[in-house]
Amino acid sequence: MKILPAFVMSLLLAPSAVAAQQPTNAELLEAIREAQAEARLAREKAEDLQRQLTRVIEELGRRRDGGAPAPDPVDRLTKVEEQVEVNTAQIREHAQTKVESESKFRVRLSGMVLANMYHSSDDTQRTTPLVAPPPTSPEAVTRGTFGSTFRQTVLGLHVDGPRVGGARLSADLDMDFYGGTVAQQDGDVLGALRLRTAAARLDWERTALVVGQEAPVISPRNPTSLAAVWFAPLSSAGNLWQWRPQVIVEHRPRVTETTELVLQGSVMPPFGESVGGISLAGRPAYEARVALRRGPATDRVLEVGAGGHYGRRSFGFGRDVDAYIVSGDWLVPLGGRVELSGELYHGRSVSLSETSGARIDRHFAFSGPVDDPATSVRGIDSTGGWAQLSFQARRDLELNFAYGQEDPSDRDIRAGLFTSATRFRNQVASANLIYQLRPSFLVALEYRRLWTDYAAARRTNNHYNLGVAYVF
Repeated sequence: MKILPAFVMSLLLAPSAVAAQQPTNAELLEAIREAQAEARLAREKAEDLQRQLTRVIEELGRRRDGGAPAPDPVDRLTKVEEQVEVNTAQIREHAQTKVESESKFRVRLSGMVLANMYHSSDDTQRTTPLVAPPPTSPEAVTRGTFGSTFRQTVLGLHVDGPRVGGARLSADLDMDFYGGTVAQQDGDVLGALRLRTAAARLDWERTALVVGQEAPVISPRNPTSLAAVWFAPLSSAGNLWQWRPQVIVEHRPRVTETTELVLQGSVMPPFGESVGGISLAGRPAYEARVALRRGPATDRVLEVGAGGHYGRRSFGFGRDVDAYIVSGDWLVPLGGRVELSGELYHGRSVSLSETSGARIDRHFAFSGPVDDPATSVRGIDSTGGWAQLSFQARRDLELNFAYGQEDPSDRDIRAGLFTSATRFRNQVASANLIYQLRPSFLVALEYRRLWTDYAAARRTNNHYNLGVAYVF
């Protein structure tokens, strides 16, 4: 989840600050009516949950006292006990006092405590490897090892704000514990708190304005995994996940009663990328996406979209390189239990699968040092994507099979300087099962195979991961 920084809240609310200090009688009456309506709805919900709980407890008592057995007594009893737990938790939630911010608006806390235990056959450096180690790595780096981490634990906050110009203001914040230096990110047990995403939203009925650090609009979905949470699964293997500061506008006109058109556009300011240790002179990048979505009136959402990205990189001395992406994405239910999702893209100088603000040397081909005016710069074309097949085997068991690859143009890479450790194609395949012991307690097993082609040779790595998570 994500939350609005204080300075953004002040900017959004500045035009109405004076009026808010001296509310009119009409505004006070309206606020009182809204509060009364919310209290009434909460009370009705609590009463309804209490009635459901009473019925469930009575039924549970009849089962235990020798009443008429269900078609499957063991499974039925398990379901009833789980429903009692859920209903009890919901009643307690409604009975709790609201958590409020200094501005008196409600704040919701959520997150996931995640423990990962893993084994890598050819990589001792990273808890969640994205590529196989390069062929120049020493033996100590490529030897297999066991390890564990709690640093993929995530925390989220959500704030519901006031209405502004007919829109509802809200804010979200999402954090984990994978901050620190590069060395700490790869192996330190004591992780530092790290900002993942943060945004402020203005939501009208069918339109939204978002300001913050978010994923690209052309890459709206991710594979499912509890082994790779620090970055989105299949990063550097076809998933353009990069969290970047941006301004997003979304409009959702209705086509039919159950179908809507999704129109999105965003502006991405520069944010500190570098090449050869030299920061790039930045210009904003632009993105747009259009999608057809069936829902939300239906139980299973179907969505198919296409998007584009354009930006220009400047290396000084009149050397500018156009960066672009064309993409497609899909989320398709196949029957009642199977779902197919994924994304494809083709582009030039595609850096949206990298860490925000990182060095992006490998997306350009240089004939010499970048600070030499005689050096030519060429953008490297790349094609990639990923696909996932999800199967809901039972109510409490989910299976996911995914494959992704990133394949830059060999011809473009060889047009510039490269070494034996220069990365060409990277492929990742994974299979996992996620078992729900209780509604908030998950256990996951995952196997991941990585193939990375370097200029010198292909390297591989097998990664096994056990994840245990408590979601709150």
